[in-house]
Amino acid sequence: MAIKKIVKIWDDEKILGENINFLKTKTKPVTFPASDYIKNIIQDLIDTYQKISCAGIAANQIGYEYQIFIGMKTLDDETESEEIEKLEAAQTPILKNPYADNYEIYINPQIDKCDKKSIKLDEEGCLSIPGLMVERDRYDKIKVRYYNIEGNVVKTKLTGFLSKLFQHELDHLNGNLMIDDLSTIEKLYPAEPTEKNAKLYGELFSQYQKFDN
Repeated sequence: MAIKKIVKIWDDEKILGENINFLKTKTKPVTFPASDYIKNIIQDLIDTYQKISCAGIAANQIGYEYQIFIGMKTLDDETESEEIEKLEAAQTPILKNPYADNYEIYINPQIDKCDKKSIKLDEEGCLSIPGLMVERDRYDKIKVRYYNIEGNVVKTKLTGFLSKLFQHELDHLNGNLMIDDLSTIEKLYPAEPTEKNAKLYGELFSQYQKFDN
């Protein structure tokens, strides 16, 4: 249907309060059979995902309040994950996705079980938080379920990058951003490490924390 603009928490060195409120509002579950409106949301997710370099996009990142996200379905080489995260954290979206045809639609997703011994520290970037990256903890092994567009439940196990991706996008749908839970964060740093960027994103993060509280 359309390539949508990503909802960001800051832009042009300014905090965007209205966007923050929207992204921190928990999304609504989808009921089946899926309506034409829901199908349009899914098509917008696909169109946007195929245009922007990213691993996944939650529906509320393009302005919709429903529990749907699009994300990579497979990743054969885990060493590619570092570059993927850096591209997602770019200050300006990169209008090309090398994984354009590698995706799955996740509707009403949930985590059924986490391997609590598998916690791993790793890098993350986010289209809604341009210019900033984090190192934070995620479960490396999880069991999940979600629905496809036909309303059929899918249960599967995820590990590595795809596990991290699922948790990141599910957080979005629950109104949480990757920089919210400080207990899981080891480090925050600019995607382009310069003294100017370190100061800029340090100030923006500080303003975000004050706004959030």
